[in-house]
Formats: sequence, C-alpha cells, structure tokens
Amino acid sequence: MLTPRESTGFTLVEILIGLVVAAIVGTAVTTIAVRHEHLAFALDQITLSRRALREGADALGYDLRAIAPARKAIYDMSSSYVEFRLEVGFALLCDVDSSRALLVVPARAAGSANLTSWIVAPEPGDTAMIFAAHTDADSARWYFRAIASAPATGRECAKEFVLAGASAPAVGIRLDAPLPPDVGVGAVLRFVRRARYELYKAADGAWYLGFRDCLLTRSTPCATVQPVSGPYAPGGVHFRYLDSTGTSTADPLRVARIDVVLRVMSAGRLHVPGIKSGTFTDSTLFTISPRH
Repeated sequence: MLTPRESTGFTLVEILIGLVVAAIVGTAVTTIAVRHEHLAFALDQITLSRRALREGADALGYDLRAIAPARKAIYDMSSSYVEFRLEVGFALLCDVDSSRALLVVPARAAGSANLTSWIVAPEPGDTAMIFAAHTDADSARWYFRAIASAPATGRECAKEFVLAGASAPAVGIRLDAPLPPDVGVGAVLRFVRRARYELYKAADGAWYLGFRDCLLTRSTPCATVQPVSGPYAPGGVHFRYLDSTGTSTADPLRVARIDVVLRVMSAGRLHVPGIKSGTFTDSTLFTISPRH
C-alpha cells in the first residue's frame, strides 16, 4: 500500500500550469488557423478581382478592335456603354439564285477546314455584309442586306465553285432585297448584329460588365443583359473616345481610338495582419484601336 509521500498523482499547481500551457497553445493554433483562413480568403478575392480585369479587357479588346467606326459600326456610345456592329460569322458566296435575294454558302463541316464559320448561326434580323470586288479598287464596296430567313439546307454550290475545290453541300440564306449584278460567286460575306457592352448593377447589388445583342425580329428586340466579368467598383467601366488627333469626340464616325479604364472592387472585405482591413481595389487602362 502506497503512503502519501509515494503517490503518483498531479498536484493542483501542476494541473493549473498544464491548463495554462494548453490554453496558450490552443490560442496560438486558433490564431494561426484564423490568420491562414483570412489570408486564403484575401488571395482568392485578389485573384478573382484581377481575373475580372483580364476577362473584361480580353472581351472588349477582341470585339471592339474588329469594328470600323468610319463605316458606321458604332451605333451609340457613352462613358459607360458602347453599342456596335458585332461580327458573328463569315462565309464565301458559292452561288446566288436568279432572284439575287437567296445567297448560297458552303455548309459548315465538323473536323475540317471551312469556308463558312459563325459563332452563332445568322437569324432573321441579322445583317449580311457582301463585298463586291472590282478591278478598280476605288469601286469596290460593301453591300448591306437584312437577313429574312435562317440558313436552310438543300442547296448546292455553283459548279465552278465546286470544281475549285470547295465542298458541294451548301445552305441558303434569303435576304430582304436582291443584290446588285456586280456581286458574284466568291464574294466575301460577313454576318453581323447589333450588340452592346455596358456597366450595369445586378440583382446582387454588385456592378458588372454586361453584354446583350439585339434583333428587331424578336418580341423584345434586345436580349437580357448577361454578365461578362466583375464585380467592378461603381463607375468601374469607363470608355473615352478619341479621333485621329487624340481629341475626345462624340461623333461615332470619327472614333479612331477607344481608351478603356476598368476598376475592380472585391466582393468581400479583406482582413490580413499587417494590411489595413477593407475591400481590395485594382484597375487597368488599355487602348483599343479599331480598324478603318
């Protein structure tokens, strides 16, 4: 039997010291875990914000660089939006019927080179731009015609076009008016529609760069705006239009350069030790030079 002097238990002081040490260690571990969580959240918000800048710049640069302002490709513009002629596809004319209102273009074929390509198939209300080439370059011109019907199968390309190496299967696209006689087989076609980039406030209260397209044949001509990138700071998408001399202009026909400023603001507040708490902000400035 053990005597009191031979007991192997802990004294009250030892227990208290152990509890204090455990509390200190637990507090340190919890503090480190919380800081790591805040850091991970901050890095995620910074990454998302900078991704929004990159995505917005890529989308605007890709679509606006292809427009030709001098050819009436900008319909309306302001500091917070731009309405423009968006190219959705192209093709080579492989035949035209006797009415000269039905265009025949090679069908798109999966897994092979195509003489016809589009992001979305042309729809009634879209516009076809048809290029009439001439020996005299000054006489060459683009003709604009509204599309009256969607592409329909059951057509064939002209024999001379097939013999030139093009595929025989084709589709027909009817226009709202006949083409002039100077448009022939081999003419270049572009399919375009009215589109708009704008800064808008979504239902979640955040600001986004939005996109919508418009067709007059729809019951509601312009589609519901869809977010492209964001969230941005209030007023975080700003367009500035300049002419060939670098002077600001309000005339869409004189636009030679578009300066764009994008400013992002993180959706959540950042709490990182050593850095002032608050939302993360960043910005980028870039220039778009449309073709002429």
